Order: sequence, then C-alpha cells, then structure tokens
Amino acid sequence: MKYKFILSVMALFLSLSVSAQEENYPHAFVGLQGGVMRPYNGVHIDRDLTPAGAVSLGYFFTDVFGLRLQGNGSFWDTKLPDGSKYGSKAASIDLDMLFNLSNVFFPNRNNFVNVIAVAGAPFNIAVPHTWVMNYAQATTKGTDKWNTAWRAGGQIEFNVAKNWGINLEAGANYVRQPNSTIIDNNRWWPYAMAGLTYKFGFKKDKKVTPAPVAEKVVEEPKPEPKQEPKPVVKPEPKPEPKPVVKQLAKTTENVFFKLGKANIEDAQAEKVEKLAKWAVDHPTAVFDLTGYADKDTGTAKLNMALSEKRAAAVKDALVKKGIQANRISVNWKGDTIQPFNMNDDNRVVVVLGEEK
Repeated sequence: MKYKFILSVMALFLSLSVSAQEENYPHAFVGLQGGVMRPYNGVHIDRDLTPAGAVSLGYFFTDVFGLRLQGNGSFWDTKLPDGSKYGSKAASIDLDMLFNLSNVFFPNRNNFVNVIAVAGAPFNIAVPHTWVMNYAQATTKGTDKWNTAWRAGGQIEFNVAKNWGINLEAGANYVRQPNSTIIDNNRWWPYAMAGLTYKFGFKKDKKVTPAPVAEKVVEEPKPEPKQEPKPVVKPEPKPEPKPVVKQLAKTTENVFFKLGKANIEDAQAEKVEKLAKWAVDHPTAVFDLTGYADKDTGTAKLNMALSEKRAAAVKDALVKKGIQANRISVNWKGDTIQPFNMNDDNRVVVVLGEEK
C-alpha cells in the first residue's frame, strides 16, 4: 500500500505540473511489442530466455503522464534436476503508468527521443502451469488463477513520424504466487522488448482567423484648374472689327490601375464612359493616351510593358464605346517619367482629348 500511495502522488503531481501539449498531446496510442523474458523460479528452476509478446492500448493525458493497458504473454519448457519436464505458459494484463522524463527535463514536447519510465500498479497476472511430472512434492496452489504482481521498467521511444514511433523497453515483473512447496514464492522476471507504436486522436490546433486588412484608398489627384487665355483687346480707335477667336474644346482624365494590373476597375470605367460621351459631342476631337507605371515596384522592363498594356486597355474600352480607333493615339513611358508626386498615383493612363 505504501508503494501504491507514492506512485499515485507522483502521477497526480506530474499531471498537474505540466500543461497539455499544443501539437502532439494529448493523444491515444496502440502498440505491438516482441522480445524475450527470463522467468526466475527463485531456487532450482532458473530458465533460459523465453519468447515474449505484448499488445498495448494507452493514452497520454499530458506531455508527461499517461496510462497503458497491456496484455502480454510468454511460454517455456524446461527439465528439472530429477529429469522430469516442466512446462508453463504465462499471461498478464497490466495497468501501467507512463512518465515521459524527456518532457520533464526538456519540455519542448516535440522530442525525437523520449525516455519514458514505466510503473505498473499492483494488478493481477495469470500464470497457469502444467506439470508433466511432479518434482519435490511441488503441488502448487493457485497456479492457474490470478496472482498479484508489480512492474517497473523504462522505455526509449524514437518518434520517426507524428503518428509512428519505435520503442525499446526493458524492466522486470515482480510476481507474488502462493505455493505450498519449498520453492520461493517471490519471483523476479526481467524482460526486454522492441515494438512499434501508432499514435492517434491528436488535439487539433485552433485556427486563427487573420484580421481583415483595410484596403488602402488612393485619392485621385485633383486636376489643376484650367487657365483660360486672356482675350486680346485691340485699341478702340481701330475701325477693324474684333476678330472672333474660336475656343477649341479640351478634356483630360486620369484612369488609375491597381498594383501590377492592366484591367480597368469598375470605379474607373465611369471615366471611360464620360470620355466616350465627350467624344460624341465633339466629333472632330482626337485623344492622346499615355500609360505609366510606378517606379517603386517591378523592373524597368516589366513596367514598360505594363504601361503599354494599360494604355492599350483604355483605347480598347473607348473603341468598344463607339469611338473610331483612328481618333486615338497611344504612348507609354513605363517608369521613366512619374507624372505625380505620390508613387501609387503613377499607375495611370493620362488621357488628353482635344478638338481639332
């Protein structure tokens, strides 16, 4: 009872002293192991190494503490000193506590190598024996019933992938089996096994939704007010009538584009519509289109091609509105000229319409 209490306190302390793993803990696992065991009778019948195997199902509640339910077994045949034969089969169901010492001393919780201490709570082990011939009046009691046992050992696990691990485990089972013979009832049975573990049921990370990034609003530069030419006033004494100076109609518009784009956005399409209506009202007018690109992004070669595509896009839009292509001339400057002070404003096609 004293050992059981100490182990329970250790499990409680370690489970409360660490937080749950963010990526690999908690998780469940199943395992398969195979190896050897040497069952010691204690007096006369020490046996050779015998084959052993185990199947496990467990769960790590934190990155340090876990529980494992394991079924394991072994079998052997041996000769007694009097020449008689002795055969036995051992099967065990163990409830083990697991303590990941690597995560205690190196708590990054993603160790490639984990050193795990194994401690089996007092549980039951089935050891049914079959005597072929009696030896030294060895008539046993309870050899085919459930008997108490302890387990202590250690395991080294290699995490070859998130879901897969390879482990090496060694330890000993301390078996208490009541007999009515001279043979010692207390038996230390050491074992060594290697196995494969499959892990599953990982806690999924919470997805963090990034905050929306407000789109930068680029204000259109205000065109400078037109300066009308001052009328020429001739001296009154001259009898000649004042000449009538015909004012030629002009219009300008700046069609802006997004970074790296040559397509006309809906907000800028209204400007193209406005230019088309002006062209209908002034049938002799022609248009001069000059494309630009901002200097802070891209290369000179890419910006030259991009400015050409932008100017061509505005021309195509005007042609689709019914304006004759021969009334439109197209130029492009790339980033060699920056018509505006603000860098983003230079992703633009400057349109100049003038009546001829």
